[in-house]
Amino acid sequence: MEKRRVVITGMGVVAPNGIGIDNFWDSLVYGRSGVRKITHFDASSYPSQIAAEVPDFDPIDYMDLKTARKIGRFAQFALAAAKIAADDSHIDFGREDAYRVGSFVGTGIGGGDIIEIQNEIFFQKGFKRISPHAAISVSTHSASGIIACELNLKGPNTTISAGCNSGLDALYLASNAIRVGDADVISVAAAEAPITPCCYAIFCASGNLSQQNSEPQKALKPYDIAADGMVLGEGGGALIVEELKHALKRDTEIYGEIIGYSAANEAFDLFGVATENGAMAYNLEQALNRSCLKTTDIDYINAHGNGILSYDTSETESIKQALGEIAYTIPITSIKPVTGHSISATGIWQTITCFLAMKHGIIPPTINIQNPAPGCNLDYVPNHYVRKEVRAAIINSHGFGGRLTALVVRKFFA
Repeated sequence: MEKRRVVITGMGVVAPNGIGIDNFWDSLVYGRSGVRKITHFDASSYPSQIAAEVPDFDPIDYMDLKTARKIGRFAQFALAAAKIAADDSHIDFGREDAYRVGSFVGTGIGGGDIIEIQNEIFFQKGFKRISPHAAISVSTHSASGIIACELNLKGPNTTISAGCNSGLDALYLASNAIRVGDADVISVAAAEAPITPCCYAIFCASGNLSQQNSEPQKALKPYDIAADGMVLGEGGGALIVEELKHALKRDTEIYGEIIGYSAANEAFDLFGVATENGAMAYNLEQALNRSCLKTTDIDYINAHGNGILSYDTSETESIKQALGEIAYTIPITSIKPVTGHSISATGIWQTITCFLAMKHGIIPPTINIQNPAPGCNLDYVPNHYVRKEVRAAIINSHGFGGRLTALVVRKFFA
């Protein structure tokens, strides 16, 4: 049977650094960070008081008020991003076989904001004031469900919750569903809304958040000796994933192709990083092998780079092990100093960044690098974008618990 190729035909972003592809890309290229002092609640007593919030987001721009009130903020982000991606793809779902079109979503936390809100209502006003919609809106699966309902997608529908890796994992599973013939088109979204009093406090207690509160936009410093942690973010991203022949028949723009994937685990510690066990290097090698590309074919790496120095140095060493000497010549960027670390959504934003780099011939910078940490001696494109043709790229994700995901994407060639 002929192999079914999987391409990307639509992209949508609701991010702290911009809503919509053009705003998102412009801020990445010019290094304009979306990290600010927290406004969602009073964080003045917290050790970390900064986050990457999505400003000026009004869910009513993307759904009716009744729908917006039924779902949590993360699901609002996912639905908005999915609709932006569908518009970008120029796909008319009403003309498609609804049973051949699916919805996949990745999220690490899901409707945690609903739990906090309803918990407060319960203790202040009692059981009878709990929202009847809370039971579904707290679910991680509520986003995939509402996307299917709003867009009339009756095909495969699932949710992946694997922390930071959830978005990339959802994207791979959707791609695989298309490749084996379970669907022709799948909307893939990932979203998070963790900037709430209790959830943010939990991340503060972990000791992994930056405390450089005086200069929020300079706080997240991947690969830098002064890095003191990550900056939590929120938002959503979405892709329209499509079988190639189906896309060609619609005569729509094709951004690129999904060609390789690998997932593994360090099996070391729930919070710590295994710096020397080779799991990440192995995972990168596997993704590359499955893409049928050579190391010399890779023009760009969009890295995890979360500003936790043990993670950043481990990632750097793993890239060297996996790619050898060629690693020193490949531009590598982390978008997190601009977008914040929005858990599952970041993987989709990383993928979008790679396809935009292919389209525009521009690699965005890793901002806030001033003094690279010992061993962090690769080309992180510090502080200023560079122009370069990008034909193939690797996206890398490294979550708590040692979870590893690598995805290989390529510019579309007929």
